[in-house]
Amino acid sequence: MGWGLRLAAVLVILIALALGAWPVSLLALAYLAYSLRKPRGQRAVIFRQEVLAKPKRPWGRYILGGFILLLAGIALESGGTLSPVVFFFGGLSVLFWPTLRRSGWANQVVPMKESVLLRSRLFPLRWHALAEVKLEYQNETRGIAAMEGKLLVFAGRNPATFQLVSVTAFGHRQAEAKVVKKLRRETRMLSQRGAHILPLDGAQAAAKLSLELEKLRVGTDDFEAVSSLPFDVIALRVEDGLVVSHRAFNVVESGKVPPAVLSPDLSQEREPLLAEVVQEIGERHGWPGPDGYSPFLAALDASRAEPIADRFRVKSEVEGGVAVETPGGAEVRLSRAQLRVVARIYG
Repeated sequence: MGWGLRLAAVLVILIALALGAWPVSLLALAYLAYSLRKPRGQRAVIFRQEVLAKPKRPWGRYILGGFILLLAGIALESGGTLSPVVFFFGGLSVLFWPTLRRSGWANQVVPMKESVLLRSRLFPLRWHALAEVKLEYQNETRGIAAMEGKLLVFAGRNPATFQLVSVTAFGHRQAEAKVVKKLRRETRMLSQRGAHILPLDGAQAAAKLSLELEKLRVGTDDFEAVSSLPFDVIALRVEDGLVVSHRAFNVVESGKVPPAVLSPDLSQEREPLLAEVVQEIGERHGWPGPDGYSPFLAALDASRAEPIADRFRVKSEVEGGVAVETPGGAEVRLSRAQLRVVARIYG
């Protein structure tokens, strides 16, 4: 029974509730519950052990989505105007969440003006920031191997590594404070391993994530095959030093689609150490070497004990931001939003 009939049953339930036809709504609800049963054809038999292995269904999501849709019907019968719409689309979002994730629409983001933040288009309380990892020395990847959370690795002519920071907050200021707190903790750990973090301006992050991508089809039990493929981008989720999930992509086109955060939604049977993955990717694709930002960030990190006013100075206004210089002569260009967050992270 397809989702079209199930959606029709939901609409019948809502209309029947609005008209007070409770028997009709109960029949439609019974049909909806029956359609979500576990089909017999999806059972798999393990012959050697003679055990029936039934595929798991996300009953929790079905129950929650159905409950929210029932609230929509109750709100509609009670004479509500906005609440039935909110509950109705909320219930549909819960039921069809896997489809939304696969389509990529749920991951789309909007860059905030004069900020390093990206706000989720679908969930306004969800905020993201993209921070690039800058290495002090060529092929010194100990810092990358020690990172946690979500990482994005770009291969090709301009390889780069980014950390994706995601927070939930009610407003811009609270979201930025949470992002700064996470990145400040990360920088102290990375600086001991020859790596530093530079948060991207929101517009720069959006441009980096404005990609039309093609997912690479690989098995979940063979992560080594992913690192050997000529991927353009790979997303990793790291917990306690282990890569628990990943997803590799090839870039079809850039700059012509709405920006969206990349989700490492493919879990592998074996969870390798991030240090192993870093070594394999480095051997096949290479890692970025130091650039002009590396000595600037290293100087800021080494002078944490000094007042922030003595650690760098603004030389001049430039297009899109300012030119900033450390006492040692390292000069970079930053947007005002980047400068504000960098001062707080390395403060």
